[in-house]
Amino acid sequence: MILFVDGIDGSGKTALVRHLHETLGSADIDTYVAEPLWRHLTPITAPEQFGPWVTSSSGTEVAIALVRAMIGRINSLRRGGEKHTRVHLVDRGPKTVYASALAHAGGHHTELGDLRELLANAVRALQETQPCKAVELGAEDALGVALPRLAKIQAVSPQYLRYLRTFAEEMRTGSDWPGLPTQRVNSFASVDDSCRAVLAALHRDLNPAVPNRLDAHPFPASRWGPVPSMRK
Repeated sequence: MILFVDGIDGSGKTALVRHLHETLGSADIDTYVAEPLWRHLTPITAPEQFGPWVTSSSGTEVAIALVRAMIGRINSLRRGGEKHTRVHLVDRGPKTVYASALAHAGGHHTELGDLRELLANAVRALQETQPCKAVELGAEDALGVALPRLAKIQAVSPQYLRYLRTFAEEMRTGSDWPGLPTQRVNSFASVDDSCRAVLAALHRDLNPAVPNRLDAHPFPASRWGPVPSMRK
């Protein structure tokens, strides 16, 4: 099972991935957290380089690089299918990355058309090797939920705020990724509640032994707040 976790910056993606990883692990279910997207971004070699790269590049350049990175990441997941890992947790799915790319690109959406089809092909090829689904952390006022969280850990510049507004709108109005089943979780919810909602759905997706093993283990104490990761 490939489980993509979607949502804007500050929605709680990284916290949910970490919590799911620990909870599934405590139930002796094999899990694997996919490597971060930045590792597939050829212009940078470390996460702290992301911000300076964005500010020194055009929006279209950033958008194209993000989609290409996601294609490479998905292809890597497909090639790694022989690992027999039961659940792969992926922070940022195709919908999130493409919406982020559109937000960076501004009015130059047409330049991403061909790349979108390549990304869709990569997702379809991955689905041929193992089941995939997306969990989307969202709310009607997703940005209103995310901004207070973001402001606690970083300065929200006017430029970043414009990007976030566009990103949130693209996520709100964009359709689900074609062919990828999607579960929606309210980003207002605590990480414990979100984790429970996702696991309840996984119970139906995985073999019958999984629910019993999960129910026998309490949720770990919440150590993570909704910590957002890199802006992309």
